[in-house]
Amino acid sequence: MGGSFTIEEEWRKTGAEEVSRMLTDYIIQAQVMTMVMGLVDEEDGWNGPEYVTEHVYAIDYMVGSQLINEITEWDGQKAFNLMSLSLPKESEVENAEQRQAREIVEACLQKSFGFKLAHGLILRVLGDTLGSLWRKHEGSDNVPGTYAHWLRHGTVYWNQDEILPTLEFKVIEPFKKGQLLKEK
Repeated sequence: MGGSFTIEEEWRKTGAEEVSRMLTDYIIQAQVMTMVMGLVDEEDGWNGPEYVTEHVYAIDYMVGSQLINEITEWDGQKAFNLMSLSLPKESEVENAEQRQAREIVEACLQKSFGFKLAHGLILRVLGDTLGSLWRKHEGSDNVPGTYAHWLRHGTVYWNQDEILPTLEFKVIEPFKKGQLLKEK
């Protein structure tokens, strides 16, 4: 998969080549899908680039499933702290942190198609994520009166008013011509 970063842990340092192998193993399904979408196999009648432009409805991945991470700059502790805040009481004025938490919940419910909570390899790269902190603090994502509870409720019961726009694809040059699993 490439990449040039290492993972430094208390007990071990993993070099860039090994991290690349780990990431490839982790994301292999996306790599296979990308290869199929970029394949033209005339013998089998498959034209991936044309198929994608005509049949794939895709939403921007980062906005669609990682928006909370983008907004909090991939700081899991910050996301956890914001989602753990209590909503202001009826007589209270919303403070700056509550406003940011509200804006996150509203943005996720309006713009996202899903909500990916990272628990795997990413922890070794970035440290704690919102998902890992919710696991460490069982039930913290379901405390009534918090932004986490509001987000949870919205993801279960709320339907968006509009379908998110699809990404527009253009026919690209294929990555490979011929059968996917044969050498050129």
